[in-house]
Amino acid sequence: MWIYEFSYSGGETDWVFAPNMKEAKDFYLRFTGCGDLSATTVKRVPKRKWSEMYLLDPNESEPYDDDEEYNEDDYSCGLKIIETFAEYAERNTTTDMIATTEY
Repeated sequence: MWIYEFSYSGGETDWVFAPNMKEAKDFYLRFTGCGDLSATTVKRVPKRKWSEMYLLDPNESEPYDDDEEYNEDDYSCGLKIIETFAEYAERNTTTDMIATTEY
């Protein structure tokens, strides 16, 4: 299984977990209802990068209060880290949309 990145010129990015590029594209078109991928750049994310990329919880922001004790390493881009892409890939075996910057 691999992780595929779908990028748009407007800055939105989606990631799909799939066994190959064809299945990733087919799944993405069905999942999003997108008519075609002509405005999309699709690339396979190297496995060495998976541990540097995170699934984030958009409902849990990093605390703003300087007095509050928390572990800064638990947050990325101001949001709580759920797990790395590598951790996700270790426990999953089916094609799925795993992350998006559009929410």
